[in-house]
Amino acid sequence: MYHDVRLRLTKLFTAVLSGLLAVLLGVCFSFSVRQQFSLQLSSFTGQSYTVFESLSEQSVLTSRWLASHEENAGFRIYLWDNGVELFHNRDHANQIQPEYLHYLSAQTDGRTLHPQEKAVDVSVGKHGLLPEVLYYQKHLVKNNSLLQVCFLQSLKPLYVRIGSSLFLYLTLFFSSLCLLALFCWYFTGRLLQPLLASQESQNRFIASVSHELRTPLAVILSNASACEKAPQAAQKTFFQVIAREGAQMSVMLEQLLTLSRADSHGLSLRIEESDLQTLLLETYENFLPLAADSGHLLSIRLPEADLPLCPCDAARIQQVCHILLHNALSYTPAGSAVLLFLSEGTYEKEITIGVQDNGPGIPDEEKEHIFDRFYRTKSSSSTGKDEKGHHGLGLAVAKEIVSAHKGALTVADAKGGGAVFLLTLPTLTC
Repeated sequence: MYHDVRLRLTKLFTAVLSGLLAVLLGVCFSFSVRQQFSLQLSSFTGQSYTVFESLSEQSVLTSRWLASHEENAGFRIYLWDNGVELFHNRDHANQIQPEYLHYLSAQTDGRTLHPQEKAVDVSVGKHGLLPEVLYYQKHLVKNNSLLQVCFLQSLKPLYVRIGSSLFLYLTLFFSSLCLLALFCWYFTGRLLQPLLASQESQNRFIASVSHELRTPLAVILSNASACEKAPQAAQKTFFQVIAREGAQMSVMLEQLLTLSRADSHGLSLRIEESDLQTLLLETYENFLPLAADSGHLLSIRLPEADLPLCPCDAARIQQVCHILLHNALSYTPAGSAVLLFLSEGTYEKEITIGVQDNGPGIPDEEKEHIFDRFYRTKSSSSTGKDEKGHHGLGLAVAKEIVSAHKGALTVADAKGGGAVFLLTLPTLTC
């Protein structure tokens, strides 16, 4: 599917860009043709005027004079003296090209242009769709005789040059077309790369969810099956296992729902001015029994001075604190100290919540992936959850909640060993 979409986009982009390139080259070619024709017309006009002035000054006309000016000017000169063609010998007659005959016949029919003394009257002759000659006709009275003059210049050499220009433009167009196709193929590949990565991430996410749900479902089904055959006195144990696994599945599904809402920008927040000191005290009191049961020393440190209220969703921030404290109590050995603290941030208008332990810490190579979804430390087992009952979603959920608050969640090594998680929130309205 990816290659099919990439191919279609490449064709579409190539067609659009090729159309624009064709229009651009067409405009340039049309301008070039107009320029060449304008230069040809200007040259013919100037030379015709020069030759006619020279002819007016001549008292004697010879075939040598005629041939010399034809060669220099690059066009044919035809003269009539009282309707009789001059220099109509064999040599000159052989130089009359067939395409000129139609215009020369106008002279024998008596159809000539009216003379203009101050301007050169140049016309474009058409015998079909395209102009084929430039001609200039005039007459003057010389030695009591009417001398008629006609200058003719074929446009075939101009069309040869235009044909060469057209071939050059077509070569440039098709060469550019190949380069455009290659560029569009590369560009669409880069354009679709994030979509491909997103699709692969989604596939991995679905596979991970399926894997995570498979284990608790298998435990529930096996205990339910065993419960049917067990005596009534032993069924309580199976029910407890089913309830525990069901509760863990409920937590995981709630975490998945939070991540799904965050991905679709649908994570709703109820932003209110909240007192984080009170929030942390409540969190501390909630976790005291759990810390005592697990043999941990849980403590709290609050600033002496009152901190400003923080605009945030208090329930979501407390959820983040629960995740951090639960991880700290789960991954540090019994007897370890866990500190929950609140302080002003490094920069102004920030408040920092921290959870610090003196456990084994987190290796540097794992710090980069600790917030990835379904990521578990190397100590995790190969089953659907690690030995502490975690599924690798808690920190990912915490990261999304903090990002929705325009805050930051980071991990670093604590002084004296262990890890410290820092949650920084802005005190301005998010």
